[in-house]
Amino acid sequence: MPQWLSVFIPTICAVIIGIIGFFLKRSFDRIDRLEDIVGKIKEDYITKDDFFREQSKIERSIKDVMSLLIEIKGKVG
Repeated sequence: MPQWLSVFIPTICAVIIGIIGFFLKRSFDRIDRLEDIVGKIKEDYITKDDFFREQSKIERSIKDVMSLLIEIKGKVG
């Protein structure tokens, strides 16, 4: 095996391993950031069930207010 080949092959292998390591690290960093974002969404936003529950409370309150307004209008008119 020629001298230059015995130096060239390990160098190429080291470069390839370095490139693979770089892209793996970048991918894992993106996954970590994505997990942080999903966790933040869970902290900052309500669930679908909570949303519908709160909407029902608001609708009941609006119905109560409407009933009172109809009663007041009936007494005045």
